[in-house]
Amino acid sequence: MSQSLLSSLAIGAGFGAVFLLGQWLPRAAFAEPAALAAQGRGPVNPPAPKSEPTTNAGSSSPEIVYTEGGGGSGSANGFVAVTGSYGVGTSVLYVLDTQNRQLAVYEARGGSTEQRRLVLVGARKIDLDLQIESYNDRSEFDYPRLKDLFEKRGKKEHEPKTGLESDSSRR
Repeated sequence: MSQSLLSSLAIGAGFGAVFLLGQWLPRAAFAEPAALAAQGRGPVNPPAPKSEPTTNAGSSSPEIVYTEGGGGSGSANGFVAVTGSYGVGTSVLYVLDTQNRQLAVYEARGGSTEQRRLVLVGARKIDLDLQIESYNDRSEFDYPRLKDLFEKRGKKEHEPKTGLESDSSRR
């Protein structure tokens, strides 16, 4: 065997040994658990709280990461249900009552018996929400400008504007 092939094999074996050693040694050997928690790197599926959680309006919610696939939807008798997943072993269920215009959101976690749970995340009557023309809208065209463009359709102004033009070019 050539010297470079032996060197490559030795380096690969060394990396493999370090990887396996890292998998077998407890994490506490490298860092205190409190240090990991302070960095936001706690367990993937933390255990369910023992008592009723208190809500803190000033606290920020954890970042939600959606994975590809795994979602589904269905509808019957005026209800629409949409599922998806985020994180490992955590799913979300949106239930929309189309007749009463009510939305409910649930989180479901799998795993061991102690970690399984179903939580109502939030519920809301959305009839007034559906009457809002624009909220937190960062579209290319704002609603009043787009409505104006459609009303003027067929008249002499044919070029749509993005809203990024200077104020002097707007009419």
